[in-house]
Amino acid sequence: MAIEVTVRDDAVDIDITGAADVLLCLSGGLRIPMADVVGARLLSWDEFRPELGWRVGGGYWPGLIATGWFTVPDRKGARQLLAVFRDRAEILVIDTKLDKPCRVVLQHPDRERLAWWINERIAQAA
Repeated sequence: MAIEVTVRDDAVDIDITGAADVLLCLSGGLRIPMADVVGARLLSWDEFRPELGWRVGGGYWPGLIATGWFTVPDRKGARQLLAVFRDRAEILVIDTKLDKPCRVVLQHPDRERLAWWINERIAQAA
């Protein structure tokens, strides 16, 4: 899975590359304005699992992949975008004020730095 995340002063850009990855995620990526980003956090898959609702589109195979769009329990109409594969280590969770996506959940090798950088940008904007 190739995911490029760029944190800017005004937005977080997420690019999903590779034809198979785009197909599995049903998204080529998105741009989230920094004004709509609430925060970023690191969670294990087991910690995140209760926040995962029904799959709306994409792929899900327990223990293997969770990709595409999912509902959010207790938040009617909200959708979250996931791009998580076999690795059950920490995942990057970006929360937003939006309904779609209200959350972006990524498996990224540089997740700690990205979470710190996103939270720093939010603090600077406040």
